[in-house]
Amino acid sequence: MRKLLHESLQANPLGRRVLTAILLCSTCLAFVATGMQLLLDFRQGVSGIELRLNEIERAYIDSIGAAMWTMDETQTRKQMEGIARLPDILAVELRDPNGKFLMHAGRAARNTHQTITRKIPIAFSDAKDGTDKIPLGTLEVIAGLDGIYSDLQDKVLLILVTQSTKTAIVVIFTLFIFRRLVSRHLSAIAAYARQLDLSNLGEPLKLRRRKRQCTDEFDVVVAAFNDMTGSIRRDIDELASYREGLEKLVVRRTEELAQKVAEKEEAIQRLNEEMAERQRAEQAARENEERYRQVVDMSPDAIMIERDDKIIFVNQGTLALLGAPNAEQVKAMPFLQLVPLGWRERMQEQMQLLIDPHHEQRSFEGKMMRFDGAVIDVEIRRASFQFGGARAIQTVIHDITHHKNYEEELRRQALHDALTGLPNRLLLMDRLEQAIAAAERDKQAIYVLFFDLDRFKYVNDTLGHDAGDVLLKTITARMAECARKRDTLARLGGDEFVLMLEGVDDQAVAPLVRRIMDKVCEPVLLGDQEVAVTCSVGISVYPQDASDPFALLKYADTAMYHAKEKGRNEVARYREEMHSRVNEHLVMESHLRRALERKEFLLHYQPLLDIRSGRIIGAEALVRWQHPELGLVPPARFIPLAEETGLIVGIGEWVMRSACQQVKAWHNTGFADLQVSVNLSVQQLVRPQFETEVAMALRDADLAPQYLELEITETTSMRNPERTVALLRRLKAMGISIAIDDFGTGYSNLSYLKRFPVDRLKLDRSFVADITSNADDSHLASAIVAMAHSLGLNIVAEGVEEAGQLTQLAGFGCDQMQGYYFSPPVEPNCFLQMLHDRKRLEVAGLEMMATASQT
Repeated sequence: MRKLLHESLQANPLGRRVLTAILLCSTCLAFVATGMQLLLDFRQGVSGIELRLNEIERAYIDSIGAAMWTMDETQTRKQMEGIARLPDILAVELRDPNGKFLMHAGRAARNTHQTITRKIPIAFSDAKDGTDKIPLGTLEVIAGLDGIYSDLQDKVLLILVTQSTKTAIVVIFTLFIFRRLVSRHLSAIAAYARQLDLSNLGEPLKLRRRKRQCTDEFDVVVAAFNDMTGSIRRDIDELASYREGLEKLVVRRTEELAQKVAEKEEAIQRLNEEMAERQRAEQAARENEERYRQVVDMSPDAIMIERDDKIIFVNQGTLALLGAPNAEQVKAMPFLQLVPLGWRERMQEQMQLLIDPHHEQRSFEGKMMRFDGAVIDVEIRRASFQFGGARAIQTVIHDITHHKNYEEELRRQALHDALTGLPNRLLLMDRLEQAIAAAERDKQAIYVLFFDLDRFKYVNDTLGHDAGDVLLKTITARMAECARKRDTLARLGGDEFVLMLEGVDDQAVAPLVRRIMDKVCEPVLLGDQEVAVTCSVGISVYPQDASDPFALLKYADTAMYHAKEKGRNEVARYREEMHSRVNEHLVMESHLRRALERKEFLLHYQPLLDIRSGRIIGAEALVRWQHPELGLVPPARFIPLAEETGLIVGIGEWVMRSACQQVKAWHNTGFADLQVSVNLSVQQLVRPQFETEVAMALRDADLAPQYLELEITETTSMRNPERTVALLRRLKAMGISIAIDDFGTGYSNLSYLKRFPVDRLKLDRSFVADITSNADDSHLASAIVAMAHSLGLNIVAEGVEEAGQLTQLAGFGCDQMQGYYFSPPVEPNCFLQMLHDRKRLEVAGLEMMATASQT
């Protein structure tokens, strides 16, 4: 049966197409009906799952919220596992209000496209009316669609089998009918058409079928074929008669054409003889002209010949110079039409002088306009001569645009900043000098605004100079948007910019400065890092402050440094007393640069004590500057200057080496369990060789790593948290302890704090100072101590100065303390004496309070 069906389809292409159309229509209808039924079944299944999720939200959320509020993890997990065992439920996840993962029940979903996820907020309220709900987290329920998809697959399989059987029966029955009633008659018609030729046109077409009372399509086709053969036979007879007449006509016309060809050949021979004689006569003239044209066309310069103020010749160099598509367009216009309108009068005078034989100048520079509208710089030479028996003028034009552009670029580079394209110091001073002359004449003021970006050096150190260049270009564009067209915005170098304002007053300057500062403060995306910088602004005014451009710039710079001293992102107007402060700042910086060489730095050590035992367990190394003239300079005076100038790196390295050597000396005297803490600057952390410097300090002092503790501030740790985490982990792997200093005063992410390999948190003195009188500070200190212990960290209280503070901290469970209550920072000999004297805290009652707080 299958073989018969295959042979029938191969023998009947038309039947195959008919069957294909029937199959496509039947299949499409079956697919539509099946798809609608499957969609209805799928929606019913999904609705069942949605009802189950609604039931979970109604039946479980309150009990889970109560369990979370009471922190009953066992009850919470049991309820989540009960939900996970419900039909179609794959997994249940619990997250805190910040989205952090807390708990999971059930199995993992293998394909997120075959699941339904519902996030149900969990809140708790202890009020009877259910108000004032406290958000506790989110319950994420994941339901699977595998059961629904399995049922749908079974239905699809059943439908496919049923439809295939029905389709096969229809195909066989249709093929039989089509072969019997259509295809065998079509084959007979095709066989008749293939055998039809001029010899048997008289035989009519007949089909083997029973006679019918009414005609159908096949009867119409047979009648049309028989009519066509009769018509063809009549046309053939007519063509035979036409052919005989044409043959006679062709013979007569052939004889006439042969006679005319003979006459034309004789005329052509006479013309060839005349043309050969004329060609010999013109050959010499053409050769001379060709040699001249080759010389002219090979010239890279434009060459024109004018006669009676009309261009009669141009070379290829002219077309290239002017960008003309062809020579005719150049010849169609006067020469001066190729000159820009503003240059025509002066160039006409120069061209007349060139053709004067008594004039010594033979060339001049001017401008011409190309056909595309571009203006080019040219050098023009002109001379008169005889051409074609008449006086003509030859003009040679040389393009000097590239040379002029090169000269202009050299001038621009000499007067503009290479990175931003802004005017540099040289151009700024020239414009400022001109502005002062105009302002003196018009009795107007000139404002000089000196901008310096704050923390730009930090961006260069952490993200690289390429990122710094991108930041400078972005800041330049923002400042240019705020400035007027007549104002001069210049870059002096580094992160210093100057804006010169003319024709304004104080009321207009203040809003403009604030607008620029706001623009500068907007974040800039450098790679995948978003950076925000501020700027400090100094202002000087002509003629109130100075009438000399160099003095105006210097005074604006002085005011800018005063703005930085006020806390940065500030504006300062120049005053005379600022000059002495700037000089003091410069002198201090100069002394600080030589202090390390002159060994003027020294270390003091503040004891670190264990509150339970009262015993000294370590020391914090604090740098001091003993200046020969200024005396003991406090850290608050020179540390910010050292960080601003980058000198903090060298100072920090010296502090680490000296502290390691000192604690090793104490170990050698019998106090082998002491640990020393060293504060780090952000500039030290970003140095690639920082780990090597730490390792070398430990090696040179022969100190075990566990006796060195490195302190970083909370804000420093969050400058680049990912990099900081990696660096601290490597230091921790070396055996070094890590502490977070001044905790609670900066900004930090607790998720990062959990990732940091930190051993100790140092509670900032601002929380300790009012702990006995301010309930908020007391609660904050207690919460920080509890949080540190929950993370497995020790907590150190800084700045303890009173017995009441120590008593309260011990009650909170604080582990260690340091402060003036026990001892200020002292010299190494004094610290060693305290160790020998076994000086310690009075711990009566403190140990009991600390133990009680832990329990």
